[in-house]
Amino acid sequence: MLNARLSKVLAALAALSPLAGCTTTAPVTSDFPDPVLKPLQMTVGVRYTESFSNYVYEESAPGEKSWVVQMGSANVDLFESVFGSMFAGTVALDGSESPRALARRVDLVIQPEIESYEFAIPTDWGTKSFSVWITYRINVLTPEGDLVVSWPVRAYGQSRHKLFNADDSLADATTMAMRDAGAYTTIYFEDEPRIREWLREQSAAARSPRRRSRAPVKIR
Repeated sequence: MLNARLSKVLAALAALSPLAGCTTTAPVTSDFPDPVLKPLQMTVGVRYTESFSNYVYEESAPGEKSWVVQMGSANVDLFESVFGSMFAGTVALDGSESPRALARRVDLVIQPEIESYEFAIPTDWGTKSFSVWITYRINVLTPEGDLVVSWPVRAYGQSRHKLFNADDSLADATTMAMRDAGAYTTIYFEDEPRIREWLREQSAAARSPRRRSRAPVKIR
């Protein structure tokens, strides 16, 4: 009888544990795949907004505790690694630079944002995994502030549920989605049509008789 009662208690706890409230930090480590291609020979300025650097997602439902996913610093770590691999040089920007000053220092300005974050817990779909969907928006601008492209990057991550450790499970799934976004950005940046067009225009301008003093941008 005691064993039967204990089994029922454990089963109930197992069912409830994914629904327990949590404060989850999703750290991004530096073990990203090495870029397959060489970096673009250009310097980009990277601007992180306060909302991006301190991003927190919160979700709650009646009768349940809240889920809190803290991933702001991890976002910055992710794209510092990504852009550092993609380009020959990066410059941190704080938004106070004038267009003229930027034009002397960088070829492009990139400002990533989070457009959406969604997750599903095992009980949502009757699975044994946590799933996370993130949409980043990579805004690429000229130093003068003209928009080249606002590029959506959609990513997915999944992690198996760890009994009594829902916070780590959700953090792992979030980290996997962020790594997916980083890999996609690295691989497909130059394939985005408007970015490729801009690169070709810059390369043609650099070969013209009145080319700028900056070294030409090399297209891979």
